[in-house]
Amino acid sequence: MMLKNSYEFELEKIKELIKERRAIRVGLQLPEGLKTKATDIAAEISQETGAEVIISGNSCYGACDVDEKLERIVDVLFHFGHTELRSRKEKCVFIELRSGVDVKPVVEKAVTEIKGDTVGLVATLQHVHALKEAKKLLARFGKKAVIGKSRNLKYEGLVLGCDFSSAAMVPCEEILFIGSGSFHPAGLTLYIGKRVIAADPFTMQISIYEAEELRKKRYVAIERALDAKSFGVIIGMKSGQSNLNSAIALRIKAIEKGLNAYLITMDEIGEEKLLAFKVDAFVNTACPRLTEDFIHFKKPVLSAKEFEVVIGEREWEDIFVFV
Repeated sequence: MMLKNSYEFELEKIKELIKERRAIRVGLQLPEGLKTKATDIAAEISQETGAEVIISGNSCYGACDVDEKLERIVDVLFHFGHTELRSRKEKCVFIELRSGVDVKPVVEKAVTEIKGDTVGLVATLQHVHALKEAKKLLARFGKKAVIGKSRNLKYEGLVLGCDFSSAAMVPCEEILFIGSGSFHPAGLTLYIGKRVIAADPFTMQISIYEAEELRKKRYVAIERALDAKSFGVIIGMKSGQSNLNSAIALRIKAIEKGLNAYLITMDEIGEEKLLAFKVDAFVNTACPRLTEDFIHFKKPVLSAKEFEVVIGEREWEDIFVFV
């Protein structure tokens, strides 16, 4: 079944799996932008399999953000839009939502923005299958495209919001990213340090991201926290984002530097929730990319690496060394 933006929801596969497993209760978890399709999917599954379908109304920001509470009460949970993590159990089935949109028109449009002869080529999961086609097209314009391979990720050229290893070792000065939104290309340029040309196959928009401009915002956040005397160390309670040991270690470091520090658990991090605590600043040990969204918060929110700069255990230039 093909729905908005030509995404392949693989409903025939889903219905077959439900029948094979004799699942009575089924869970659905979709990304924010596709939750409007949830009721249509639920209706079709229920009508053709007889299963009771429960839709998750919680967040779905990545493969690390599986709705585990829903997973516990269903026979199978279908998680849409992300590729599976090796640590996940079989009860959660990942539906990758491949897009059938033709990427060639936007790649051709992006060619004029490529300054050098060689460019790194990456994409989100929805378009990663089209990278070889894009590479051939670029070659016809005299551009050599390199599709990087990561030991951590399932597909060549794939980038996640928190893993840019496919682009990290590519021998080039700029990256061509195929996908939608600013989250992935901003992360690429921020942590890889290369110029990123973002090409959206759905809107045909081309956007340029420069590392220095984005990094300045993080420097400002660090400067705001330099005079802080107390910190709230946030522990993310999503299983894929929970770093309890790291949070405890950071708290100990803060105490050793004569600062007050407190451990705080959260499922969802919001400014209103943070303002309830009487501390000067926060350290986020959940998804490291979240700190970029908190730049306008009244109290500064730092990543673990940025906090180490504040306490003098890391140099500023080391913040963006991608590991």
